[in-house]
Amino acid sequence: MKQNLTFANLWPDDDGFTTLIHPHWHKFTQPDPLYYYLVGIYIGIVGILAVMGNSLVITLFILCKQLRTPPNMLIVNLAVSDFSFALINGFPLKTIASFNQRWGWGKLACELYGFAGAIFGFISLTTMAFIALDRYLVITQPFETFSHITYGKVIVMIVITWIWSALWSIPPFFGYGYYIPEGFHTSCTFDYLSTDLPNLIFNAGLYILGFLCPVIIIIFSYYQIVKTVRLNELELMKMAQSLNAQNLSAMKTGKLDNVKVLLNTIFLITILNVMHLTDVLLPLNIADIEAAKTSVILVLLYLMSWSPYAIVCLMTLIGSRDSLTPFFSELPVLLAKTSAVYNPIVYAVKHPKFRLEIEKRFPFLICCCPPKPKERLQDTVISKIQASQAGVSAVGISSENTVGTPKQEN
Repeated sequence: MKQNLTFANLWPDDDGFTTLIHPHWHKFTQPDPLYYYLVGIYIGIVGILAVMGNSLVITLFILCKQLRTPPNMLIVNLAVSDFSFALINGFPLKTIASFNQRWGWGKLACELYGFAGAIFGFISLTTMAFIALDRYLVITQPFETFSHITYGKVIVMIVITWIWSALWSIPPFFGYGYYIPEGFHTSCTFDYLSTDLPNLIFNAGLYILGFLCPVIIIIFSYYQIVKTVRLNELELMKMAQSLNAQNLSAMKTGKLDNVKVLLNTIFLITILNVMHLTDVLLPLNIADIEAAKTSVILVLLYLMSWSPYAIVCLMTLIGSRDSLTPFFSELPVLLAKTSAVYNPIVYAVKHPKFRLEIEKRFPFLICCCPPKPKERLQDTVISKIQASQAGVSAVGISSENTVGTPKQEN
């Protein structure tokens, strides 16, 4: 393909698609073919890794009963969204288009491609907002009934993520906004160049409600989590200092014994329960906090991937277009495509149960980050605690039914 072709005359036989090309791009010629090939290889690798990794996450949560908890259904929803994003917006469509050095599937496919990128991107972000909200309620309000997520609640949350995301992705099909080619013109996205009123309304909705609202919820939730954990740590330190002072005093008088140490330990754990640091036992609360840490990492990686793209689009909308070249537009696109890869990698590194299940079912995949011995022990302990809690609950319910049932006289 000749390098002196501009983006305006690359599709002489497709008048419908050429109407999508914004006049801003007419003055630019195609980049060197080498850049297209590099983009194609990069997107191919990222797309394949994302599809395989998220498939693994979905498969494990389906096969492993221990992982099929209500909070983890949000993780599955996130994996489904990332899987779909990688499969549609990464490999193979953009890879093939990059090697062909042009978009080759016409106007409708371009619009559907842009719609898929928008809806799955927003589903991922909205799901992360619900995950953050769940962690916030579990850690800061552990004894409140409303803070415990159920299957019914999580299904409602998932439905909301899809409806909310579709609400801000579908307007271009009704005349509010557009989906157009971007960057090297091997992919499509929402129109951040046109300044007509319907398009500005569409973009304002995307930024304020589709993007900023979930981000604000995420920031608020994790700020409150950090604040709560920090306050609990300070109180824990005070109690530890108090117990330590008692032990030191006993040592000076020669009255320290194992019974004293045991009683102090039991007392400390009891106080931690009263302080709401833990629901029933400390390991369960630690697991909640570790899950929150994992979620924070996912959010940071997501924002790291999408923020450059959002900044470039926002700068263009407010009038800074002169510096927007195909290269300057394409680089944030490539970074955004990597967002679908991080979910399975983070869970393979940070989620103990996830690593344990990989080790059981796919041991050849876990050679780089096998479960630690203490994680195996903690998983066993927590499983036994949860099983005993279920048994106690069942006995309690049975006793209530027995007590509450009046005796029938013969």
